Amino acid sequence: MGRAGLETWLQRHRPQPRRRPGATHNSVGGSAQLHGPTVQAGAIHGGVHFHHTDQAASRPPHSVPNQLRPVPAHFTDRHEELTALHGITGSRQESSAPALAVICGPGGVGKTTLALRWLHDVADQYPDGQLYADLASGDSAGEPVPAGAVLRRFLRAMGIPGERLPAETDEAAGLFRSTTAGRRIAILMDNAVSAAQVRALLPSSPLSTVVVTSRWRLGGLTMDGARFVPLTPMHGRAGGELLRRTIGERRFAAETVAAARLVRLCAGLPIALSIAGARLVVRPEWPIARVVRELSDEQRRLRALSVEEATVVGVFDYSYEGLAPDTARAYRLLGLHPGPDISLEAAAAAVRLPADDTATLLERLVDASVLETGDDDRYRFHDLIRLHARQRAEAEDSDSDRADVIRRLLEHYLSFTATADRTVTPLDWHLGPAGPAPDRPPAYATRREALDALERELPNLMAVLRAGHERGYDPLVWQLAEVMWSLFLLRKHFDDWTEAYRLGIAATTRCADPAARSRMHHHLGFALHNLSRAEEALQQGVAARAAAREAGHEQAQAEALGLMGMAHRSLGHLDEAIEAQRASVALHHGSGRVRPEALARRRLGQALCAAERFEEAIVELTQGRDLAASLPDNLVKAMTTVWLADALTRDGRPGEAVGMAQDAWSALTESGSSQYRAQALMVWGEAEEELGDLEGARGPGGRSRAGAGGARAGPPRAPRAPPSLR
Repeated sequence: MGRAGLETWLQRHRPQPRRRPGATHNSVGGSAQLHGPTVQAGAIHGGVHFHHTDQAASRPPHSVPNQLRPVPAHFTDRHEELTALHGITGSRQESSAPALAVICGPGGVGKTTLALRWLHDVADQYPDGQLYADLASGDSAGEPVPAGAVLRRFLRAMGIPGERLPAETDEAAGLFRSTTAGRRIAILMDNAVSAAQVRALLPSSPLSTVVVTSRWRLGGLTMDGARFVPLTPMHGRAGGELLRRTIGERRFAAETVAAARLVRLCAGLPIALSIAGARLVVRPEWPIARVVRELSDEQRRLRALSVEEATVVGVFDYSYEGLAPDTARAYRLLGLHPGPDISLEAAAAAVRLPADDTATLLERLVDASVLETGDDDRYRFHDLIRLHARQRAEAEDSDSDRADVIRRLLEHYLSFTATADRTVTPLDWHLGPAGPAPDRPPAYATRREALDALERELPNLMAVLRAGHERGYDPLVWQLAEVMWSLFLLRKHFDDWTEAYRLGIAATTRCADPAARSRMHHHLGFALHNLSRAEEALQQGVAARAAAREAGHEQAQAEALGLMGMAHRSLGHLDEAIEAQRASVALHHGSGRVRPEALARRRLGQALCAAERFEEAIVELTQGRDLAASLPDNLVKAMTTVWLADALTRDGRPGEAVGMAQDAWSALTESGSSQYRAQALMVWGEAEEELGDLEGARGPGGRSRAGAGGARAGPPRAPRAPPSLR
């Protein structure tokens, strides 16, 4: 019984004399400690009688609870979080409420382990005991344990006899606050479900500390002075250290590469690492590589992360079952998104809801610690949680519903990419119908801004392309690949570039669209040409022309001829190169296609320059530049000017070339392509050198050769095939 409880008992058991007017108040203060029935009085009239038969019931409780479980044996790292917890209690001044720390994070991340470690470290600061309660060990996931039941357990642990425990929750809470008044007690409230649940269990003493662990953010506890310690998975060295401590130094050192791979497959989640380690401990004959092989199969990974009653699936199931139905649906459908992260707009497409409703669901998932977000306004799953969400979708949603998610994502990313592509290359032609009308205002202020947006989404674009290919959404696959062209052209990303158009070729073959197949062969061949794989580029050009002829598509034929001409030039087949480029120019000119003709004349000029037919090259490049000058997009003009300056320099007219190259370099500032600017710098520097201006050669052009590395495709005077940048 605390001091307040004792005073209540005395009020019931002693007579209450009337206070005479002017009588002084008699009280016990200072450091006095009272034990048992005690009366202090200045004057007593009549007798004082105490009648009680149970002496033990009248004594104050002396029980000091120590309910914390031991810290798990292989606790690792978490130095920053431990420091944060020390800071929460160490920085309190003149507070009237207990210190309150909330450790939040996904299931299996080690919240309880961290709390136990810290509370054991500071146990000597809480001489009146340590209490523990699992607040979610009720009948079903997400259902909190009734506060009254927890309070009665706490009171029993503090020595209150069972017959004196109030049945009503409010009375039990009052008695708990009275009992804890003035005490130094540490309380661990594990697996809290809501802020209200925690609030009902808070002690009254500002000398006490409460640590709450929860998969939910519990933002409402900020009103109670809570400080939050978010916990994330371990990565790199910390995850490896946990595995090393579990399986032993010798075994870890014998397979460091496999061990690092195991940490990555477990995505740094402590429970997954601990289970994988436990499986290795009980199978000492197994190499680490065996478990790595099991976990490498996504379909088996979660199932393999189990040992006896401990399973990763069980941990995630518990979180999932605590979600409301609409939030659980969003969890499942978002798990089908194949990319590493997702924007609000893509999420809205996946769940087929308005953006505002989707934002609410996303925040609920973040609050439940099954979805992560950062300062980039994007959302991402932990790798293992994504697998769990996907498996729940496979179990609960029909195959057609799951396929529809991929279709909606393809449509979303197609619209997004087409809009950005229109800003980057507003005059380029497309076979696909996607994208805004050419007369609509651009969605991005600059070409660089649009390219940055495309580049940020590239991992998602590639993932959705693959998923769409697997699902057989062939028209959407090749259309998405087509509008990714400007991103690849200006930012390169060669691995993704070649994969995207190989998928496009497969898609157009399956849906029997020869015109689209021609474009896919052309775009793949362009990548191979940039990679100096000229023979393969020529093969793609030939395939592109054949498909265009099959489709009867003249513009696609002209495009294919341009690629064939570039490949022939790289192979040193200069007559064939010039012939192919002249044919391409003729087709574009005959149909009045100004931008394609300007591009074709630039490539014809490059082929003539490679054949050292400089005067003819200058004529073609000049005509190409002048055609491009009539276009609202200055990119074609700037790059044609670069190669005109190159031809002039090689024809012995560097004085004319220097100014051209410098102007082109300045015009390419907003191109969004570092390689375009590097090409301009190279040509500018060569012109300066030809003039004998050594100071100029050490300037911008000199930096180009020092810093652009492979931008130059050959020595200044040798016939060469510069990268074919549009």
